[in-house]
Amino acid sequence: MEKAPGIQLFKVWDDITEADRLSLIKGLTQLESQFAAIRFPAYGSLYFRHSISKASERILLDSSVDPTGSFCVGPACGPAWTDGISPADIQPDIDAGPWPTLLRFGLGLTQRSIARTRLRPAGNTISLLHGAVQDHVSILNATQKLLPILTKHPPLLERSRATMWHTDLHMGNIFVSQEDHTRIMCLIDWQSTSISPLFLQARWPAFLSPPEGYCEGPEHPKLPENFGDLDADEKKIALFENDRATSAKAYEVATYLNNHDAYTARWEIFDPLREHFSRIGDTWDDGVVPLRTCLIRIVENWEQMGFPDSCPIHFTSAEIALHETRLSEYAQWHEIQDFAQNYLDTDAEGWVPPGVDWAKKRLQNKALLELMIERLKSQKPEGEVRRMWPFPL
Repeated sequence: MEKAPGIQLFKVWDDITEADRLSLIKGLTQLESQFAAIRFPAYGSLYFRHSISKASERILLDSSVDPTGSFCVGPACGPAWTDGISPADIQPDIDAGPWPTLLRFGLGLTQRSIARTRLRPAGNTISLLHGAVQDHVSILNATQKLLPILTKHPPLLERSRATMWHTDLHMGNIFVSQEDHTRIMCLIDWQSTSISPLFLQARWPAFLSPPEGYCEGPEHPKLPENFGDLDADEKKIALFENDRATSAKAYEVATYLNNHDAYTARWEIFDPLREHFSRIGDTWDDGVVPLRTCLIRIVENWEQMGFPDSCPIHFTSAEIALHETRLSEYAQWHEIQDFAQNYLDTDAEGWVPPGVDWAKKRLQNKALLELMIERLKSQKPEGEVRRMWPFPL
């Protein structure tokens, strides 16, 4: 294994001019376009052909992609399939791939969620929002009824080709040239990379994710109209959010120009339909609220999406009312998670780049928690906000 050439992007990002940032973002979308252009025969994980002995557990790549026949697509091996569980815990009747069709892919994910929920009934969400095991099984059974219909939906199928993508592009995983910071030298941390439908793979890179209230499309980001009336701390936040929105807009436009298939897969599919597939495999971790939200919106928009027959599932008014209450609580929990991660420049696991002043980062964490407590004091008691805060002090 060779040492990655160049320097990690987080070490130079603050010193890069806006014009150079735009050039770097353009280069990133061109790289992603190259990933998306590779044709794979199935969903799963990429293996050396000789590492999978059973022919039934591998699907070979086309010779135009792999002339030497060295690789194949095999069973999924990402953390959601392996972390914290033994192979015996994943029952043999669960289809872990490779999946030659979108339907089999979706059914495999729902089977994983049911199995992992029974093994580990508590996830990252607070227990009230996570839901009981029977809630997970019920909503996942409803999903299984929908999948044979959803996976034949033309707008989804057209954007479902098997695609490899780097799904953890934070600035610690991007190396740029020492001499030219707009030139990407390499990307690291590929070990959890999967081959999945393009509509699931296309996403915002972590360091370019837009702030809340971001407007997709031609509208250019701008500071709030009352910017001059804000106090010093509020102005800092407004400037920070505007910088984030500007970088996100650059990525959105560059993707449209350089990787149009990924653009349509990310921005031109009905959000609940696309998100539904990202939620069905992870209720054990995220809770049932996000998936139920997707299903309710799909049911509500069934006819507008052009499905020929009636929807095979439904929700009562009482179920929807209870869900709306849970959704409001979940949204607030999620807002706190996003706030902490964005302003601490980290991820859900609290990763920070090597060399960062750890003592300073801990002080920032404490100050941000106090700010959130103050912001929500009319809505939630201090103790509840502290329980919802993602990182220890």
